[in-house]
Amino acid sequence: MALLLVPQISFAQSCKVDLAAVEKSIERLELSYADVLSDISCEAPTVKAHRLMCDSADEYPSGLWRMGRLDDLAWVYANENATGQEVDRSDPPRDAGFIARRDACTDAACLCDVIVSHTNDSLGGESPYSPP
Repeated sequence: MALLLVPQISFAQSCKVDLAAVEKSIERLELSYADVLSDISCEAPTVKAHRLMCDSADEYPSGLWRMGRLDDLAWVYANENATGQEVDRSDPPRDAGFIARRDACTDAACLCDVIVSHTNDSLGGESPYSPP
């Protein structure tokens, strides 16, 4: 088990993310948005950023994957709040600009920066991440 914790400790330090706070935010948003799914499939990811996130899903605690989960929930939450309209949660609208920035990442540091920024934009003061 210690081998699995070392990469995550390093991840949390380099990413400066409080994974417990991320989980708390996910729990809060999943009360209403549990049916929102990721746009990333881990069946056979070909995009480097997707592979990094999918690899993270197998780790405990899974930093990048869980950050991505929070971002998916936060985006739908922000969308509904901005428009006053409920979206199809099985196929919510996606932020193409964010997806392009995320998918251009080739390392965890880039993914962290892009996901944190997007989640902060979606949740504002409710985001578990420190402002930049």
